[in-house]
Amino acid sequence: MVERIRLPDAWAAIEHFFQQEWSDGLPVVPPTEPLVRQMLDAVNRDPAEVIGYVPPRFGQATVGNLAVHAVIAGCKPAYFPVVLAAIEALLEPGFGLHGVIATTHVSTPLIIVNGPMTQELDINSGYNLFGQGWRANATIGRATRLILNNLGGALPGGSDQSTLGHPGKFTYCIAENEADSPWEPLHVQRGFAPEDSTVTVLAAAAPYSMSDFFNNTALGIMRTFADCMSNVGSANMYRGGEMLVVVGPEHAGDIASDGWTKRDIQYYLYEYARKPYAEARLGGMYSDDVPRDLWPRWLDYNRGDLMVPIVRSPDEILVIYGGGAGRHSAWVPGWGNVDRSRTVTWRIES
Repeated sequence: MVERIRLPDAWAAIEHFFQQEWSDGLPVVPPTEPLVRQMLDAVNRDPAEVIGYVPPRFGQATVGNLAVHAVIAGCKPAYFPVVLAAIEALLEPGFGLHGVIATTHVSTPLIIVNGPMTQELDINSGYNLFGQGWRANATIGRATRLILNNLGGALPGGSDQSTLGHPGKFTYCIAENEADSPWEPLHVQRGFAPEDSTVTVLAAAAPYSMSDFFNNTALGIMRTFADCMSNVGSANMYRGGEMLVVVGPEHAGDIASDGWTKRDIQYYLYEYARKPYAEARLGGMYSDDVPRDLWPRWLDYNRGDLMVPIVRSPDEILVIYGGGAGRHSAWVPGWGNVDRSRTVTWRIES
């Protein structure tokens, strides 16, 4: 249910949201009835339609109260279909939203947008991809997070038990640069048509920069990637799960020139982003608290020369093309919970 509140002015409305802990710590746009109506006009959905219940508090998510949050976050009405699709994807059981919200890990939902709507809405896929400066990215990601906070109760120290968190908990939304990519886009890899617009949601830690100014071959660059990604502190090493690799344009140009596809990147990193078992067991998440059935079965041999992969199959490494100039790429670790959270790709209804 959407409640109507009368307040004397916009400043009073902003302060009221702070007092009620309905904000993310930043000022909000007061959700007046005309603004909410404009948001609802962007979708052909009944405002009373129940999308689902947002864990762990299981607040009811309706099209109407999601529209309110899109206004609060500063979205344009044209962005609302993306916000709606993101929430529908996050509420899919396979994503495991309850665990993602309540974990002590740093992870939070990352939204990856694909398809024609990325250009129609000017969602950033280039320079400063994970950074500031783009209204669409900032407000779509912020609206999604505010919904998790207010309907799901994901407040720090309450349901949200994250030890450290990261800046993506304010907003975490990017797009793939399909127009310039030498490869097929993520949503096509996942079975959608090129003309579809989609969101893919991943329980994700912060981006980790991978810089290589020396190598200009696919093999050399990929060796650098594999070394960056295989570290003892990564939860993926111990518990599997999906992750993201964002290949920057200059690296992608060299990799594609050598004939490598996204599939080649996935298989190489699966084979070579590994750590010797003897090193992996010296720290990180190696403990009796981590179920051994999340490790590959062949590690039961406990031989020190065996290599532990950071994923359980090549398909768990998502690869997209994006970013600006410079010989930089990034990998985004996942939650590291192969049995509790899987990425979901959802079609946006435009």
